[in-house]
Amino acid sequence: MSCWQREIERSRTEAEVVDSARDFLALWSPQELEPLTLGWRELRVESAEDVERMKRWAVDEIAGELSLTPGAEELRELGDYFWRAATRIEEIRRLHR
Repeated sequence: MSCWQREIERSRTEAEVVDSARDFLALWSPQELEPLTLGWRELRVESAEDVERMKRWAVDEIAGELSLTPGAEELRELGDYFWRAATRIEEIRRLHR
């Protein structure tokens, strides 16, 4: 498990997950993210909803249309990360109900 995944696991609040996700996304260059931006999407993480949206874009599109795109394997890492981040946010929400 990567240090980024461990950081998500240690997060106790939605804000901590969002902060980690924002930092993780900042590691990616515009060229690496180009298949997801489609030339018009703004990839940003400022809220739990942004984490969910990034997960949806990365997981759905990498599994489908982008699966054979150069760099798809790296984008799967992005999708895996945002899938885990969104899952952790849901876990935190359940704990605080």
